[in-house]
Amino acid sequence: MQQGSYFDAFLLTLSTILQAFGEMFGGAIRWCSSYANTTLLVAAAVALVAVLLGVKNGFRSKPLSAYVKGKGPGFWAWMAVIVLWVVVMLNYFDRQLLAVLNTSITSGEQGIAMTQAQFGMVTSAFLIVYAALSPVGGYLADRFSRKFIILCSLVVWSVVTWMTGQSSTYEELIFWRGAMGVSEAFYIPAALALISDYHRGSTRSMATGLHMSGIYAGQILAGFGAWIANNPACALGWRLTFETFGFIGVVYAIVVIFFLRDPQGDQKNEEVDERSVELTADAVSGADFGIGHVLRSLFTGRAMAMLLVMYACAGFANWFLMGWYPRLLQDMFGISEAEAGPMATMWVNIAKYAAVLLAAVVADMWYLRNKNARAYVPGICFLLAGPCVMIAMLPALGVPIALSLVATVALVSMQGVAQGSLDATLMPVLRSHIDERFSATGYGLLNLTSVSAGALISWLGGYLMDSGVALGVPLSIAGFLMVICGLFFFLLPKKES
Repeated sequence: MQQGSYFDAFLLTLSTILQAFGEMFGGAIRWCSSYANTTLLVAAAVALVAVLLGVKNGFRSKPLSAYVKGKGPGFWAWMAVIVLWVVVMLNYFDRQLLAVLNTSITSGEQGIAMTQAQFGMVTSAFLIVYAALSPVGGYLADRFSRKFIILCSLVVWSVVTWMTGQSSTYEELIFWRGAMGVSEAFYIPAALALISDYHRGSTRSMATGLHMSGIYAGQILAGFGAWIANNPACALGWRLTFETFGFIGVVYAIVVIFFLRDPQGDQKNEEVDERSVELTADAVSGADFGIGHVLRSLFTGRAMAMLLVMYACAGFANWFLMGWYPRLLQDMFGISEAEAGPMATMWVNIAKYAAVLLAAVVADMWYLRNKNARAYVPGICFLLAGPCVMIAMLPALGVPIALSLVATVALVSMQGVAQGSLDATLMPVLRSHIDERFSATGYGLLNLTSVSAGALISWLGGYLMDSGVALGVPLSIAGFLMVICGLFFFLLPKKES
């Protein structure tokens, strides 16, 4: 058989496998959609179980055990990463679904009439509420059981996703997206704090990176939301697509109940880094968690303020791409929604997925020789990625340069490399500069600045689009801010190696 024949046979085999997978996936989605109308009943049952477990085990957070040097994190530490990977995947699938179904929602047969500025405001409503409540969610995650907060967050946002599919007016849609911001604000600070409670030594970046890779898996899969809604294999329509994945999230909460534990007393941990605190029951008094004491502790020195500015600069590009990238590709290259959705979400998130794992490995290994490595890794990535994003948007600014769709997507995907490296290292960097007992509160404050920036640029994208300004203009500005973010990483207070 000649080489060409082998290649043709390979393509035929691959096509057959993908077709079989598509039919199986479509069947599973259709099966879930048939039970979507039971979402509220299942959510009520899960909520009752969660409350009963809280009454039994206590709602307050418990002191961590002292570190045991030379021991690995243990079974439940890695089980937490696995369970929460799926939770965060569903989290970002649900929130990204709105962007990939822009055309169906705003002008489809079952759509809700609105301008693009109004659509941007729907996204901004989520981000504004999410930003405002992130510090609250973080503070509560430091005071109360992180498992309980994660479980409640998952159930509530899944119900809200289901209700989004029930929306019949613009006002209802914007209300439910705002409600999603309430529920999701409590998840990330609690999840990252729980994981880094378990992983206190040289596995911290890896555990964090593995968890955060679920974000990109969710965004990649959300890119196929348009396929699920419109392809004949599923053809659910945008409403039933939201309802189906709301049901899936509520059902997965049952897994969280049985396979996620708060770290307390019985876990074995690795040797701690230089800023970790060995906590005892006496060390964690109610006074320690007074809001004034927490804030004074967090803002001792310049590190926290610098991290807030850096995360906001990074957030402009990240949130803009999450909200407007599919539409930007449609406008720049005249492709359909079904083509733009996967193209916009797949490659940038594949870049994030690869970067979050590679950066975690590099940062943890480099950290053994240089205590500043976890800041330097994302700093380098942002300094490289910012100019790439600006170059990709030159045609949108009127610069006479011809860039193909492939070249544009490749350049913009460098933002994914930078964001992935940031997600793998941000919590470790934060915890190396603050009292670790307040890590969820600190991360909530970081979310506040990042998401606020995202809300601004999400609204700005729609406003400029309605005014006849290309979406590439705000993305070019975001690319410049990425360079600023990269520089700040090298200006953080230095740690002795």
